[in-house]
Amino acid sequence: MVEYKQTVDYSMPRQCGLYPPPPYEYTHLRALIVLFQCPLDIKKRYLPPELEADKGFDIIFISEYPDTTIGPYNENVILLACKYKKKPAAFVVNIYVDTDVALTAGREIWGYPKKLCDINLFPIQNNKVRGTLTRKNIKFLDIEIDLTDKSPAIDPKTLGSIPIINLKLIPDVADNSKPVLRQLTATNLKFGEVYKTLTGKINYIKSEYSQYDICHEILKDVKNLGGLYVEADMTLPNGRLLE
Repeated sequence: MVEYKQTVDYSMPRQCGLYPPPPYEYTHLRALIVLFQCPLDIKKRYLPPELEADKGFDIIFISEYPDTTIGPYNENVILLACKYKKKPAAFVVNIYVDTDVALTAGREIWGYPKKLCDINLFPIQNNKVRGTLTRKNIKFLDIEIDLTDKSPAIDPKTLGSIPIINLKLIPDVADNSKPVLRQLTATNLKFGEVYKTLTGKINYIKSEYSQYDICHEILKDVKNLGGLYVEADMTLPNGRLLE
């Protein structure tokens, strides 16, 4: 974790900012990655109007970050394949993290729709890797894949070529009818050294109903396309404004 002393008005609180500016470095992360296809009618329900639903593969990440610019934390990301101005992209429909710094930086800088959650990415045992998410005492996501030594069908570094799009919303303090800020943002991850990649067969994807989260709706009647396990370095750079 980088020791950060705020010298300009960058983040709140202004006298002792919670997080530093990007880029953020991630060293030797571990990630379970699942590829799936969400039904188009469900996908359209959660995409902003600027984006077009696409039949490409959707992605679930459950990641363990032992060493980052903002300290260690765990994360889950659910991306829906889409198109922006006819070009392929991925929309962040949900992100969960387990530290306040990761939550606040993600929301305030990039517009990531983050919530706090208990996240576990278990060590590999008997060639299996499992990840779980529990929030408000509900285990709303539970995934397990069988691993093989076969090279995965997707190179993790290619994921950096896909722009990750977010809808950044900041409420107006005086007017409840509209946000004071509504921005469509995009960011491209940058993968560095890849230490290990293992392909996987999905044993199960379970999503318990929760009135507080929508995973059970996103993962209803999905087509499973396989999974992989990755250990790598990654950089999260500044994003850019689309509109």
